[in-house]
Amino acid sequence: MNQNLIYRGPEASHATRPIARRSKGSLRGSIVAALPGFPRPRIIQFESALEYAFLCLMLERDDVYHIQEQPPAVAFSDADGRPAHNTFDFLITLTSGERIAVAIKPMSRVLRLNFVSQLENIAAAVSKRFADRVLLVTEQHIERPKAADAARRLAKARPQLTEVTQ
Repeated sequence: MNQNLIYRGPEASHATRPIARRSKGSLRGSIVAALPGFPRPRIIQFESALEYAFLCLMLERDDVYHIQEQPPAVAFSDADGRPAHNTFDFLITLTSGERIAVAIKPMSRVLRLNFVSQLENIAAAVSKRFADRVLLVTEQHIERPKAADAARRLAKARPQLTEVTQ
């Protein structure tokens, strides 16, 4: 019996805000990924080479169940007590159920913006329903050769987007 295949495109990104498409100094893009927590392969967007490297490393881990890019913004009070909002780059759910809100920034920006202090205010406002912990990732936390290897492996093992028709 012949089997007919149909193409089913990936699910759209689940980001709560669109990524900025234009940038003079940063890589923008998306990757189609399949994870245990996704019903079907879906598009995950990234806004920098650093986010892409982190994403490739996460997609290769066996303990990553789900990834949401640009999850809902967290309301917090800034250093002056004024209301502010922060959108994390990723919300990672591990197979253990732990949820990690990830902020990815170049170290130069972390230092220039005193982002660690700001992230402490943000982390204090994060509810346990949103994330169990907050993580800051800079280029110092990512081994570029490992991330490049992960990107190559992911490119070779793309998710299937065809299905057998009934």
